[in-house]
Amino acid sequence: MYSFPHVEDYIEIIAGFREPNGKSNHNIFTVADPIISLARYDMKVVPSLAEQTIGQRGYTDKQARLATDLVLKYERQLAKHNIDITPVKTPQYRLPIREIDRTSRIWIEDDSIKVKFPFNPNTIDLVRTASKESKGSVMFNRDTRVYDVALTEWNLNWFYSFAVAEKFDIDKSVTDVMALITAVESTTYKVELNYDGDNLTITNAPTSLIEYINENLGGFKLENILKLLDYAPILGYTVNTNVEADVIRNFNNRFWSLCANRTLKVDPALSNSTVKEIVEYARLTDRFPIYVYEADLSDRLLTEFNKFFVDQIVRLDRKEEITADTRVVYTTKIPRAPVTDIPLLISSAGMLFGGDRQMWIQTAEKIVYFTKDVYTKSPKAQEIKSI
Repeated sequence: MYSFPHVEDYIEIIAGFREPNGKSNHNIFTVADPIISLARYDMKVVPSLAEQTIGQRGYTDKQARLATDLVLKYERQLAKHNIDITPVKTPQYRLPIREIDRTSRIWIEDDSIKVKFPFNPNTIDLVRTASKESKGSVMFNRDTRVYDVALTEWNLNWFYSFAVAEKFDIDKSVTDVMALITAVESTTYKVELNYDGDNLTITNAPTSLIEYINENLGGFKLENILKLLDYAPILGYTVNTNVEADVIRNFNNRFWSLCANRTLKVDPALSNSTVKEIVEYARLTDRFPIYVYEADLSDRLLTEFNKFFVDQIVRLDRKEEITADTRVVYTTKIPRAPVTDIPLLISSAGMLFGGDRQMWIQTAEKIVYFTKDVYTKSPKAQEIKSI
């Protein structure tokens, strides 16, 4: 009877990589066949284990137990080949066993979320899918075998929920930050324009926003309310309902909509009052010059604006020069030359595709479309209000 000192020897013999007497039968030019009849689910496992040790790579702790169980499982068939498996009952291994860290853990370190878990294709797919949508980077560090995740609110919320669902060990550094986020989310927090006695204020405004308004928009005096209202959608703060109600009462709903939105749509059936109200809005908020793009060549918009600015309209499509007195810049074709500042854009076309048109859309601080439907790829125009 043949017997061998190590579990690996038996696995290599079963796989056909050695003769029953232990002599090597392995080379790169032939594919070995198992010397015994293996169960279907062992057909790939046994050769894989044999190839691993032939390549001088030791088993993991789980592989070592599996290899031992496989040898014991086929004791009768091996006996028919005069192979005694008695040594395997107290298993010894030729190569050092590799202990695998199967920790599933999430923690925060060096202002980064760290995520560690043992190899699992399904779990990895979940993380890969999240990384495509995440607000912040998700990178796998091959040296440490740990995911380095940018510490953003979106990432922390997702990976915390993921860790709970997958029963990870969740470090206190994570639960502490999650508690802070939960507390903030349960508290009303608005960056909002409001009254402050005889002045105005923007609650929770960052210092940079306050400095910008003081340096560029005239500050927080009450008489500057229309300017601050008009810049709310541009600078990203909201407007208190008391301020909104006062503006609507003193002006009207359309004026409020023009101030409170970046992109609007009006009925293409022109009326004198529509253009008149837009002109009045531009005067009160100093949104000059108004850029008018009338792609349909109807001259309807040109005629209406000419009623208010007879000698202050420049025809860009005729290469007329813009001056300090210009109140309307009119064109039927958007030129290739870039425009650096468009305070207010009026367009008769709702489909503004193409590089030149998109540049105007991206440059314009406010846009009013005289059309039933608007089709634009600009992020500024994803939510379009009708007035």
